[in-house]
Amino acid sequence: MNRPKLLRELVIVVLTVLPVIYLFVNWNLLPESMPIHFDAKGTPNGYGSRWVYFFLPVGLYVMMLVLPKIDPRKANYALFEGSYYKIRLIMAIFFGLINAMVIWSVLNESNVMQKFLPLTIFLLLMMMGNYLGNLRPNYFVGFKVPWTLNSDEVWIRTHRLAGKLWFWSSLVGMILYFVVPKPEWVFVPLLIVIVLVPTVYAYVIYQKVGDKR
Repeated sequence: MNRPKLLRELVIVVLTVLPVIYLFVNWNLLPESMPIHFDAKGTPNGYGSRWVYFFLPVGLYVMMLVLPKIDPRKANYALFEGSYYKIRLIMAIFFGLINAMVIWSVLNESNVMQKFLPLTIFLLLMMMGNYLGNLRPNYFVGFKVPWTLNSDEVWIRTHRLAGKLWFWSSLVGMILYFVVPKPEWVFVPLLIVIVLVPTVYAYVIYQKVGDKR
């Protein structure tokens, strides 16, 4: 790995390690059972071991580092190497932020997750949308439905649409969040739209272009 790539990788390593350090610094102050799942309002509805907040960021880092090496279509990763790095960076920031917010809210008995979780997810989807259109066929990252996996053209066209849809839908969602009284009224329809529309579009396009690898 050359120096520029090493420095870029170091950025993700630091973002991965910081929330882990925050966890261990406050380890003895935290309960053994912590919230690990939240509803659309940001209210905890599932609890588990505090070790989750160690294994989640570290596991995510290792997984996304390994995926390009084991993917049968790993040669394609070179075509979107920059975008894949940025997706990894966004994911490290997102999960680091979520981990820090959960730990801080537990320590301070705060409802910070209820205030900021929906907005954080909207921001994640919007940022991811910037890079979806650059992804090329692979088996781990993107819309992996039969029609995109069996046609490179369908893959590319579907991800270009999905990228625009994720970005603009999430932006609208962030705006509506401050207007609509209940976050789930925005969040749930948004998730349905950004998943269902690209899937249907992939099917329709596949009927026209067929298997073109």
